[in-house]
Amino acid sequence: MEENNNLLQQISNIYIELKKFSEINVLNTIILSGCGILIKEDDKTIEKIYRHSDGKLHELFDNAIPIQCIYKKAKPIFLTPTDEYVNFGIYMWDISSFNKVIKVEAQCYAILSMLKLAEKYKESRPYLSQLLIYYSSLFYEFLVSFMRNEAGLFIDVKNKTKSSDEKISIKPNKSNYKLSDQILVYLSLLYLNKMYNDEIYKKYAKDLNIERYPAELNSILNFISDSIEAILSLPSRQLSQFINTLYECSKLDKEAENIEMYREFIALLSDEIINRIKASGEVEKGENNFEPVSFYTNLRCANALFEGYLVTGIDKFLDASNKIIKYISSYYNNDLSLYIREYDNKISISIRDIAEMIKLFNYQYIINKDFDSLNRLNKTYYNVIKPSGVMQDDMLITDEIEDIFDNMKVSTKPPVFLKSFRINSKNNIQIKASKYVNTQYSLYSSYIFLNLEKPSD
Repeated sequence: MEENNNLLQQISNIYIELKKFSEINVLNTIILSGCGILIKEDDKTIEKIYRHSDGKLHELFDNAIPIQCIYKKAKPIFLTPTDEYVNFGIYMWDISSFNKVIKVEAQCYAILSMLKLAEKYKESRPYLSQLLIYYSSLFYEFLVSFMRNEAGLFIDVKNKTKSSDEKISIKPNKSNYKLSDQILVYLSLLYLNKMYNDEIYKKYAKDLNIERYPAELNSILNFISDSIEAILSLPSRQLSQFINTLYECSKLDKEAENIEMYREFIALLSDEIINRIKASGEVEKGENNFEPVSFYTNLRCANALFEGYLVTGIDKFLDASNKIIKYISSYYNNDLSLYIREYDNKISISIRDIAEMIKLFNYQYIINKDFDSLNRLNKTYYNVIKPSGVMQDDMLITDEIEDIFDNMKVSTKPPVFLKSFRINSKNNIQIKASKYVNTQYSLYSSYIFLNLEKPSD
């Protein structure tokens, strides 16, 4: 019993570290990096929030670079000041490294992670909370204004504007819309609409026309409802993402009718995933595609079925999730503290994969009371994740945000989640992190970590 209690405390400490790092990752990536289209200088609301900003957080507010969207990719190295960029904050990233594609998924997870932090800071740092709410609103406005096709569906785009003096020029992505992106926008707006019911945020909403949010929510939900047959045909990765997003909706929404609809959809989609599970426990790629999914997509499908079970209480979803886990677990290498197949000598593991892995370990304990999963989580975190460098951190991360910015002054690399790390296990084990941030992966992972439930007896 004492051994189990010690393990639970170790896992709790890991979660504290992951949440803390996620917190500073979100602030660095969205508030400080400048990695997006800048908001016009005449935005009086932002000026008002800055003017009343928390005194202890002056380094953040003084160096914030207001943006209204997040670019896909960037190199997280601080920009060297020049005459051209003299007015930017000291924590801005290298502009030349920005990939100016703007992904719906990254935009949504930026909103969701900012709102999660806004809730956390509501009492302790109210002006930072208000800033995050306002940024979230502007990110949503950008989605509505610039990231839709002719049918009004949300799509990925690229910023083709050549200079800040020009009118914003946005080019749609060549690929079609994703159904999974539509439900992500719905979740983002559902959360945003919920937060604006609090009085401390309403004073900043005068120019945002938030009264239209409920109607826009209904419009997206009606589209999703009408598209259920198409959703059932999605690839397994997107199908599992759909379940996860609907699960989050069911926790946020207060409308009984909507919650019942989410449950029905989750049950249908979970049944479809079950139909794609092979006898071995491995998941197939699609409705009529019998090829296996990528190894880490199995984790996402197992997580989705866990959530299907949590929402519906239907035992077969739990049984199916455990079947996938049994397949996955056969590839856990104790020496490497990682899921890896014998023939995978050189593999790349993304921060998104890591988030799914830790989420699965967590669900295995919460639902199955599986202490072995917590032992694996403990080993994987300390033996692989921290040493890998995927949590870029060449400075001390302290308990207080205020101290972080003092430490960052003497650093060249902001503490953020990098895209991935590569592992070579053929001879001596070599682990090497990537040099870039993929904002879609980074912000998704932050949102997962910020929502981790603390394990308890």
